[in-house]
Amino acid sequence: MIDQMFVIAFFVLVAFIVSIWWLIMLIEALRTSDETWAAAGQSKLVFVIVFIALNALGAIWYVTIARPKLRAATH
Repeated sequence: MIDQMFVIAFFVLVAFIVSIWWLIMLIEALRTSDETWAAAGQSKLVFVIVFIALNALGAIWYVTIARPKLRAATH
């Protein structure tokens, strides 16, 4: 019984942490200016739709593909 509760609590905690991270990445993407997205050659609308549709996978896609290009475009 205790083992099951521990496993459930662990997965709830992981889901909560991933949800917070997803929300932070979404806010970062939305706060980035349209000019920066254009300079990076990326589409803000596409990434926001992907975020919403794929949840954590969309955030991973943003972090690995768009975010480095957006950072390079601002420096």
